[in-house]
Amino acid sequence: MKKYYIFDLDGTIADSMGYWYGSFTPEDLENDDRMAVVRRGMKEKYATVIAPKPGALAVLERLHKQGAEMCIASATDRWVSLPFTEKYDIDRYFRFYLDCTGAGAHKDKPDIYLQAAQRLGAKPSECVVVEDGAYCAQTAHNAGFFVVGIYDVNTAPRGDVSRYSDIFIRSMEEFPPDI
Repeated sequence: MKKYYIFDLDGTIADSMGYWYGSFTPEDLENDDRMAVVRRGMKEKYATVIAPKPGALAVLERLHKQGAEMCIASATDRWVSLPFTEKYDIDRYFRFYLDCTGAGAHKDKPDIYLQAAQRLGAKPSECVVVEDGAYCAQTAHNAGFFVVGIYDVNTAPRGDVSRYSDIFIRSMEEFPPDI
């Protein structure tokens, strides 16, 4: 069993991708003011309607009991998702939360994964990255991480995560007990 786990948040632990994709247009991505409004709206959704994906909390609890060292590496800024992680007491499972803003690069570059591994005290080859996004899984895989790809109905149309996964699962309920 691997000892180090780097979890994405949205689409893996949080059932939030449908809310994200429904809250902005591609043009909004180029508008800092519009994206600030989107982030504030998403913070409210994390506090009120976004729930954990089925099986996610059980997986985190199991890994925690097995002594795994875990962190979150998310594209979502920490201040945005904080209501969710507090509401479900998720922070207790993780050593830290690293977002792309803090890492200085989006997930099309390996920076966030490499920084997470370093902060965990591990080499990429010793870490399991859990991702739902195909391009994110590809980035982690190409950087030498073991990737568990998880299906998410909202991210699946944007790329096949299974192509870049060492193990592919359809839900967190299928998370293998021995990796």
